[in-house]
Amino acid sequence: MCGIAAFATTKKNTSCLGTIISLLIELQHRGQEASGIATVAKDGTAHTYVSKGTIFDLLGMSSLLETMTVDAFGVIGHTRYSTSGGYGDSEAQPIVVGNDSSFRIAVAFNGTIANYKQIAKELGIKNCRSDVTVLSEAIRKLALESGKDVVEALKTLSSIVIGGYSAVVLTSEPRLVIARDPRGFRPLSYAYNGEEFVAASETSALEVLGYDDWVEVPAGGIISYDGKSVEVVTAPGECPTPCAFEYVYIARLDSVFNGVSVYGVRLGLGYELSKRDSAEVDVVVPVPDSGRAAALGYSRGRGVPLEEGLVVNRYLGRGFIMPPGMREIIAKLKYGFVRSAVSEKRVALVDDSIVRGTTMAAIASRLKHIGAREVHVRISSPPFRYPCFMGVDVASRKELLAWRTMNLGDVACMLNADSVAFNNVETLAKVIGLPSACLACFTGRYPFKGLTVDDLENMFSR
Repeated sequence: MCGIAAFATTKKNTSCLGTIISLLIELQHRGQEASGIATVAKDGTAHTYVSKGTIFDLLGMSSLLETMTVDAFGVIGHTRYSTSGGYGDSEAQPIVVGNDSSFRIAVAFNGTIANYKQIAKELGIKNCRSDVTVLSEAIRKLALESGKDVVEALKTLSSIVIGGYSAVVLTSEPRLVIARDPRGFRPLSYAYNGEEFVAASETSALEVLGYDDWVEVPAGGIISYDGKSVEVVTAPGECPTPCAFEYVYIARLDSVFNGVSVYGVRLGLGYELSKRDSAEVDVVVPVPDSGRAAALGYSRGRGVPLEEGLVVNRYLGRGFIMPPGMREIIAKLKYGFVRSAVSEKRVALVDDSIVRGTTMAAIASRLKHIGAREVHVRISSPPFRYPCFMGVDVASRKELLAWRTMNLGDVACMLNADSVAFNNVETLAKVIGLPSACLACFTGRYPFKGLTVDDLENMFSR
């Protein structure tokens, strides 16, 4: 669930760096382990800057200031949430491949390539330490076989990848190419006004910068910009299956994904959950921030007041996307509690999902410690039971709370709650409202013909 962005322009006196930094700030919720940018000047010269941490850590690099004076054609950027390779900045993006100065490419992508080792073997790629290195080397190799045509390379790549990706590619020609896999697992949108071409993982980032006339890249879409015109092609594929977890947790509330409002889905999921619940509660407390819209829908449906019983520490980032070892620490430090909102009350604690259970158990325990009579955990998504191989860092069933304890009473006990309830898969699909979506993390049915969870776990490793 990384964040990717791109910007290219023919306008004079336009700060490519300022635009890409702004976009990455708006996408920081999609990754906080590392960040980076790559620029290509109009003469094809490339510069890359990466740093551990957020985009603000990247801004502290003194050498980055030199980029502000470069006559840039375009720039791409990335905020990292690791799903392959090491954690932190071990695989920071963008990465540049190609020793031949006449054709180098910089690549940043969001997703996971489950069969990257197989692709490396088939294409003779020696550097296969992670999926991003294989993806980048594969794009360049296939492009060289097609007369340095990155568009043709991405069309070929789309037919051999098992996994999900949205990618931005900057070439030394110079040219900017963006692409989304044929299943459309991960979001990607762009805007073009005749002088500026801008792309970002989420529509909200584009709108904040004033690019209101955005277009979502279709599943299998490949968009190319050379400074003169925009070329749009679509790689052949099967029925799109966009990620349902983008609606549940990953994407920002003010984003649109496949024409569907993220806010509308979360609000609807909370409302539907309320109609399935008969527990007596006095107050509804959201787990901020991603659980807030679902809690509002639940509150409206039950006719029970919503109280802000938790105060989030905004300087700690999102606990779910923290590397292992940091999650338990973040769970303890991330939230403050408003005693007056919950004391002597039966609390419906509403969140979007439970994956590992680390954060929810800490919250429920603390609520009871400060005086809540009862804590009833209410989750607006179905139980997260299976790992994702398309862009979310849950690579093993051992990490999944709902997989380990299928009985709801046992789950409630592990969470230190009086009860726990989830929405079901049918409700999630109905509220999203698309003809199809990827629900594999809830059902174990992956949209790759003939492949089971065991096959994918054997295929993929960090």
